[in-house]
Amino acid sequence: MHRPILGFRYPFRAHALTHHRIFSWDATYQLQRSEDLPNVTFAWWNFPVLLGLNAGLVTSVALAIAGGWNAYFWVIGAVALGVLAAYYAAYEYLHFCMHVRTGRWFERTAWFRFIDDHHRMHHRNPTRNLNVVLPLADLLFRTKAPGLAPVWRLAARERRRTAV
Repeated sequence: MHRPILGFRYPFRAHALTHHRIFSWDATYQLQRSEDLPNVTFAWWNFPVLLGLNAGLVTSVALAIAGGWNAYFWVIGAVALGVLAAYYAAYEYLHFCMHVRTGRWFERTAWFRFIDDHHRMHHRNPTRNLNVVLPLADLLFRTKAPGLAPVWRLAARERRRTAV
């Protein structure tokens, strides 16, 4: 999503050029204008396209593992596509929650603050912290950026400074 791949520019245009232009790592990390709301998440049709594109890969892997067209193929394929669907749903929802705060109960949890800070660092340096849902992947692939002070900590510091 951060460079065109094989001439296909949609993900690059929608994410790197549009989403990152609107949402930076500073105060603009949070939604500022209601007209920018459609640029928080991917277009509705991205999910079925990604699922379809990956179905071929999942099918190939399942066939290789199962050794043919037997019941294992269907189980492996269904589980893999289910995991992909669950991951995509988690990505879209959590990413939306990061950019559009409404006071959800989990926004106050240490887990959410951690992944939110991890993603905010991605907006500071788009070549780092590429994984929104499972930051462990950034450790494994060495794309983890050093931490910033979490937004909630900066906001508390600002409240204390202006109260004095």
